[in-house]
Amino acid sequence: MKNRFSLIILGPSAPQPFKFHVTRRAIIILGLAFLISFVTVASVGRLLHRKVDGLDSSQLKADNIALKLEAKEATDRIKTLDAKLAELEDASKRIEQLVAAE
Repeated sequence: MKNRFSLIILGPSAPQPFKFHVTRRAIIILGLAFLISFVTVASVGRLLHRKVDGLDSSQLKADNIALKLEAKEATDRIKTLDAKLAELEDASKRIEQLVAAE
């Protein structure tokens, strides 16, 4: 006699229970199939991740350098604009004083 396991599923509105019979051999085959597929997917994922990571790393470094350069240029432009704005405010105050004095 074969070892059989029964799985009984009762639905909330099902009039009859669903009985599912599985042999020990079927459980072992399903377990091995799951294990083999899991190991295969995990190993392929690791291999692809290493290749993509190596390619992305150099691209990310180049992008990071470019962004740092852009940020430095932007801060320099902001400083020069602040200086020009201060000069224009001073000139505006002098003009207002001259107009008020006349």
